[in-house]
Amino acid sequence: MKPASVIIMDEHPIVRMSIEVLLQTNKNIEITLKSGDCHETLDYIRNHPVDMVILDIELPGTDGFTLLKRIKQLNDKIKVLFLSSKSESFYAGRAMRAGANGFVSKRKDLGDIYNAVEMLLGGYSFFPSDTLNFISHLNMRKGMLMDMPLSNREVTVLRYLANGLSNKEIAGQLLLSNKTISAHKSNIYTKLGVQTIVELIDYAKDHELL
Repeated sequence: MKPASVIIMDEHPIVRMSIEVLLQTNKNIEITLKSGDCHETLDYIRNHPVDMVILDIELPGTDGFTLLKRIKQLNDKIKVLFLSSKSESFYAGRAMRAGANGFVSKRKDLGDIYNAVEMLLGGYSFFPSDTLNFISHLNMRKGMLMDMPLSNREVTVLRYLANGLSNKEIAGQLLLSNKTISAHKSNIYTKLGVQTIVELIDYAKDHELL
């Protein structure tokens, strides 16, 4: 049987290497690309068969949710496993709702990544049990938001703002106009009920987004 083609996408080379070493012990898995560049990854998917993408949610120049959508548009059979070093309670539920097949926190043992990859390639999903229980609870209470009332793109802008980037710098990172970023910023402040960047930073820290 041909090994499953897996892409590892993370901006940190040491993380990519660590995951590759971990997965190389499984002869049914072949790491066909390691990259921190979303354009390189999408180009590869367009031209090669791919079974899974292991994807860090926090990516430079884009965000994992936007990239997930583009990957699924190219090939909806590709399994996507999200990784994040930030808040598991916040991101895992969003990952599930966005259409990811699994989520693993980088704060946990690397073995979780290995187990998640095996589960996804076997046709299953892999999410923290707390997230599954929480979603099940909310499904019985229609109309409730699962977490803070921001879109995934607004969360990305919030993180850039809290890290000190200007509207112009964020626009350059996300390839959007200054006007669009300004609108996102205004919506973020309104939805969260904050008025200053200090309050925004405090909010981001409280929700483990930094």
